[in-house]
Amino acid sequence: MKTKLESGIHVYSEIGQLRKVLVKRPGRELSFISPSNCTELLFSAILDWRQAAKEHDEFCKILTQNGVEVVYIEDLLLETWNSVGENEHNLFIKKFIEESKIKDKKLEQKVFNYLKSRSTYGVFESMISGITTFDLQLSLERDVLVTQPMPNLYFTRDTFSSVGNGVVISSMKYPVRKRETLFTWFIFTCHPLYKHTPQYLDRNNESYIEGGDVFPYNTDTLVVGVSDRTKIESVKNLAKHLKKSKDNKFKRIVAINVPHKWNLMHLDTWLIMVDYDKFLYSPNVTANLKFWKIDLTAPKLTMVEYDSNLESLLESIIGKLPIMIPVAGAHSQLAIDVETHFDATNFLVIKPGLVVGYSRNYYTIEALKKAGVEVLTFNGDQLSLGMGSSRCMSMPLVRDDIKIKK
Repeated sequence: MKTKLESGIHVYSEIGQLRKVLVKRPGRELSFISPSNCTELLFSAILDWRQAAKEHDEFCKILTQNGVEVVYIEDLLLETWNSVGENEHNLFIKKFIEESKIKDKKLEQKVFNYLKSRSTYGVFESMISGITTFDLQLSLERDVLVTQPMPNLYFTRDTFSSVGNGVVISSMKYPVRKRETLFTWFIFTCHPLYKHTPQYLDRNNESYIEGGDVFPYNTDTLVVGVSDRTKIESVKNLAKHLKKSKDNKFKRIVAINVPHKWNLMHLDTWLIMVDYDKFLYSPNVTANLKFWKIDLTAPKLTMVEYDSNLESLLESIIGKLPIMIPVAGAHSQLAIDVETHFDATNFLVIKPGLVVGYSRNYYTIEALKKAGVEVLTFNGDQLSLGMGSSRCMSMPLVRDDIKIKK
């Protein structure tokens, strides 16, 4: 059901036709991943960033071929920068320097002067990729980072969430990712199309919340994962802001816990909706689940834990018994473990029953096709080393609404 766009953001569904999506092409920032900082930067291995960029181009080409407008974050930042004046430019650069935690004041000034001397595009490229002593002409022999890179930024899902006609700007758990939301803040504060977008939570929210845990299932129900990176306090805080907002249409929040395993950082690493009544899930995460509901229409907000199983919960949201598609289908536990590790649940839905994701998850693709889901694939051998797939690498800005079955 195509909907009239009321603002720059309109996402009331996980599966409605995707119209516009935000991405970040991998760049020089990935070249600074090394054996000494790999774990700190949240990567499972060192990757070939040039090959990763080619894989990302293949992903975006598939989206474009299927009628999706692909927007690169650098272009949004460029538009934002050009829409404001020097005072706003200086404020943004100073905030970046402050949050980069450069201890030497003279070095801070050198970084400021360097960024001011760059082209508009170069400002953001330098911020994202990391600034070195060579860039600052302080060393011609050894290249030492003065500001740290942001290699995880190609996972545009995480820094904010499109929620109805508004956004939730993330409060990131790990220090290496906190500066990423500076770009989100800049866009939703200054960009002509997005500066009036309702912000249900901002980047200063006291407890963690990240975009991989936020799912608008339909115009009634917002699903949120309670995970290592999204705390239950954030869910309660989000409910308060949604309830008092005149822009909110959601009637309830449903929260699902994400078991604490190192490769299951968000809800979308083990459960996603792929069609009106079809869900892809990892069998590794079906035991000891907890569920909560918050009725946003009630006079007093209460987060109620209740007994259920996953199928019954999903049935209560979509109005019919769900079809559950397991990662790796009917194959071995080893296959489940491997494909769960490489984010086999993390497909991006282009429209109901049409998804796109890594070609390496063979058995899961087989299971999806057997269930009647069309699958488009691209090579993600390098991209997958960042611990995320196509859903992680995309933030929908506009989707068509879907009809809710009562």
